[in-house]
Amino acid sequence: MDNHTVTTPPARERSGRREQNKAENRAALLKAARSVFAEIGFGAAGVRDIVRRTDLASGTFYNYFKDKEEIFEAVVAEMAAELLKRHREGRAKARTAEEFLRGHIAVYMKFVAEDPEILSFGRQNVTPIRMLMEKPNLQVLARQLLDDARQAVTNGILPDVDMGYLVAALSGVVFEVSVAMVARDPVNPDDAVEFATRLMMGGLDSLPRRHPGP
Repeated sequence: MDNHTVTTPPARERSGRREQNKAENRAALLKAARSVFAEIGFGAAGVRDIVRRTDLASGTFYNYFKDKEEIFEAVVAEMAAELLKRHREGRAKARTAEEFLRGHIAVYMKFVAEDPEILSFGRQNVTPIRMLMEKPNLQVLARQLLDDARQAVTNGILPDVDMGYLVAALSGVVFEVSVAMVARDPVNPDDAVEFATRLMMGGLDSLPRRHPGP
């Protein structure tokens, strides 16, 4: 009994430190990868470029990620998680269709434009980001948008149109307008938000309403 009492706390402490070290190493790799991809792009970047930005041994990378494709996806997923938090706060406050659309669009455009590293990341990696759009880690954004849009219909904020088509159209417009936005100098997120919102609002008014079922 005494031995058990004496040895358990140090064992727990060692296990806790190991888990903390793992979390810190993974975070360091993700931070380094985001910087590398932002500076030179996915195509030019290599695992060595990422590891050199950390204090870790070169082989440590493979304890956490199998290749640069996996860490790139993890970086994008990390950004998507932050976007999800911001979207939940913005769309929930909408009282009109325009507020719903503008809130959604503004969160995305400002997220991309206001952090220089994220802006550079977007500029350098349009094609690989586009190729990840169907991955489960990014599909959570579309699923949450669909849930919020359906709730907005229930609340009388959005018209009862085909939500699958609407979410697909809104997601496509936002992404492609953001691609055009980051290619400009200077980058103007307010103009991008206004354009995309007006485009969606003008189209929304002319969409066919769904017919109630029998």
